[in-house]
Amino acid sequence: MIECPKCKSEIDGDSYFCDQCGQEIHFCSVCGKPGKGNRCTSCGGLMIGAEEHFRNTANRTHVTVAERTLATAATMATKRGIPHLFLVNDNASLRLAGVDGAVLGRRHGIYQENLAPFSYISGAHAQLAYSVGQGWTITDKNSSNGTKVDGSALVPEIPCVLHNGSKVQLANVEFFIEIY
Repeated sequence: MIECPKCKSEIDGDSYFCDQCGQEIHFCSVCGKPGKGNRCTSCGGLMIGAEEHFRNTANRTHVTVAERTLATAATMATKRGIPHLFLVNDNASLRLAGVDGAVLGRRHGIYQENLAPFSYISGAHAQLAYSVGQGWTITDKNSSNGTKVDGSALVPEIPCVLHNGSKVQLANVEFFIEIY
């Protein structure tokens, strides 16, 4: 069951229109939550019609090239003794596995398919890296809307060490860091 964004009536989760007020139901293309307007108030993703949302959900059974690349990189990292890093955003249902040297951006890097819906994230926003001396780091790549770690804005091109439980913000999108 979901709540109609217009009249607040409780309706079936697979509804295309509210059966009380007739309002077309829109869903976030990133986190899947119903809402109104052009952008999701939870995660900032684009809102799409119910028909497109359910079609996208039904077609989401294949494994993408990016997902295969991430799985391969994670396996290689384990063999090299690198601790696992994940960037987690529960609102957007994202769990990105950290890869040494990977770019976080809407147009570049192995995460571009996951980050494309977030218009405030730059094309090549930040970069992850692992070194034996420091551990995992993130570096802002002169992004338009900045990168923050635990609330502190990063100076572009200066790596910042990440810790388990750190909060990373790429523009207006927050991720929690898991390292193990």
